[in-house]
Amino acid sequence: MDERAFILETRLMHASPVGTVWTGAAVWFLCYGVFLACAAWSAVPLVAGLDDEIGLSDDAWTALCMSLLWWSILSFGEYARRGGLADAVALQSAGVPVDTGELKTLAEGPSRAARRRAAAFGAVGTFVGLVFFAMNYHPESHLLDPSAMTATNVWFLVMTMTLFMALFRRLSFLREDTAAFIRDGGAGMKIDLLDISKLDGFGRIALRGAVPWLVTGTLVLLMLLGRQTTELFVALIVLLVASAIVVFAWPMMRIHRLIADTKAAELARVRQDLAEVRRRFETGGAEAERVGGRLAALLSLETRIAQAREWPLDVPTAARFMLFLGIPLASWAGAGFVNIALEVLIA
Repeated sequence: MDERAFILETRLMHASPVGTVWTGAAVWFLCYGVFLACAAWSAVPLVAGLDDEIGLSDDAWTALCMSLLWWSILSFGEYARRGGLADAVALQSAGVPVDTGELKTLAEGPSRAARRRAAAFGAVGTFVGLVFFAMNYHPESHLLDPSAMTATNVWFLVMTMTLFMALFRRLSFLREDTAAFIRDGGAGMKIDLLDISKLDGFGRIALRGAVPWLVTGTLVLLMLLGRQTTELFVALIVLLVASAIVVFAWPMMRIHRLIADTKAAELARVRQDLAEVRRRFETGGAEAERVGGRLAALLSLETRIAQAREWPLDVPTAARFMLFLGIPLASWAGAGFVNIALEVLIA
């Protein structure tokens, strides 16, 4: 029997009595609070001035963004799981085939094999985090030499390694979950061109799945403020954005092709019947009277099919997607607000 269980992050969200958003916020405050304690112990400045401007120091700003990454991973990850489960159940109730294993994963947790794979990915991520820390911070203030590390050095090292571990574990599940929904798209699905809205759940699932990666990429982008070494961060941002694109675009393109192929086949069939009925109608007389009603019906059906949308994406879902695309802009604006607030408080 394949034992299923939720990963630690999901179990934490289930055990919390305050909901996904506030649980993620609590972890954010806890992580940043530990950093502030380490900064006080190591006498690391939290505020820096440059060209008569006052803002958070590089350490304080990077730590803030890293703490927010846990909020993104926990809160948005659980948001995507719960919403995906609700939409998958709704799709199944509407007669749309949904992989049973994927439903169990959303409702009961990943299988033992999937968890083992994720653990292996996590181990690789931990090592990548160690390398990332050493290459990005060495040989400046964050030395990898244990004998020279301060409390803040240790905080950055632990946070970098654990964040990479969590992201790589998510990458493992991302591959499996996305592939499951791709398989579902071709498994006996019957497309009703007169009611495409039954498939909108696929669009919502894809969008929710992309949101955590998009938000995480935005937070990593914010880390670039004031940093001189950007190559590694750019590579990480590209990885996160690519993950968001895969989660959203791959299933959407699959369903789009199915709808488009069905639409083309239906239009060809209706137009073939329409040509035959039209030929009979144009003969006039009693035959024209007999087929007149069918001709009108076929013309109406052709119009309905031709106007049927080819994407499983309703207007509210599309609007939310456009809103999420504005997250980077809002984040940069928020960063500027933090610096302005500091200048007002310190002036």
